[in-house]
Amino acid sequence: MNKMNKILSFLLIVFLCVFLFTADASFAKKKKKGAVELDIQVRDGFHIIGLLDVPKKTTVKNKVPLVVFLHSIGEDSTEWGTFPSTVKEQLNVATLNINLRGHGKSVLNKNSRKVYWQNFQDKDFKKFPYDVIDVLKYVKEQYPEIDSSKVAIVGASLGANTALMTGSYGISAKTIIMLSPMLNYKGYDLRLPIVKYGNHPLLFMVSKKDVYPYQSCIELIKFAQGKKLLKTYPYGGSGVNLIKFQPDAKPLIINWIKESLFPQSQKAKKS
Repeated sequence: MNKMNKILSFLLIVFLCVFLFTADASFAKKKKKGAVELDIQVRDGFHIIGLLDVPKKTTVKNKVPLVVFLHSIGEDSTEWGTFPSTVKEQLNVATLNINLRGHGKSVLNKNSRKVYWQNFQDKDFKKFPYDVIDVLKYVKEQYPEIDSSKVAIVGASLGANTALMTGSYGISAKTIIMLSPMLNYKGYDLRLPIVKYGNHPLLFMVSKKDVYPYQSCIELIKFAQGKKLLKTYPYGGSGVNLIKFQPDAKPLIINWIKESLFPQSQKAKKS
């Protein structure tokens, strides 16, 4: 009887192990496919919400790069419309569309109290790059099928400033695309950060009628260390409006990202 009990106990343990492993694998599989909303508590406990969309056939052995989108001040992640999905489909990359602190769904602090950007001081806006860094750290830890060494960041207005600050803090961003950045805004002065970002490609996009961002781009491109391009338009509004009203804006961004994240394929194409 004792021998039979031992055998039954052993079989039960084996069954439980197999069940738990299968359940865990199944959960992981579901978690990593398609679009999923992330709720991440960053270093000060604030909740940052973003939409991560990973191509369905992505695996740990077949990693994909990541393109991050950062919206304008006073907007939220929906400002980009379907553009992140277009980038994902055309380039076969994962996309991460973040609601910046105090915007959209990212309004809860560590005490679950709602806090909005209209009440922020410069010290609060200076936390934005650290929020992005913490979110990217989470993605790196939880989504091994994403190649965290290949990241591109697309930002508009305040999101553009945040993108450059994030890159200057050591995040391995292969390229940054800035729509209507501002030289000095909400406590950010971008001259030193653009130097710290180093020898990485930078794309500036701005309308000449958007006076301060236009003047900012003219000044900032002087400090860029790597490959750089300033694309100016005679009109088209500010920030994300550029991709809405300028027909060549979306293809320009997509091709720039492609050249930065997939340089080998570009070389092969030329040869």
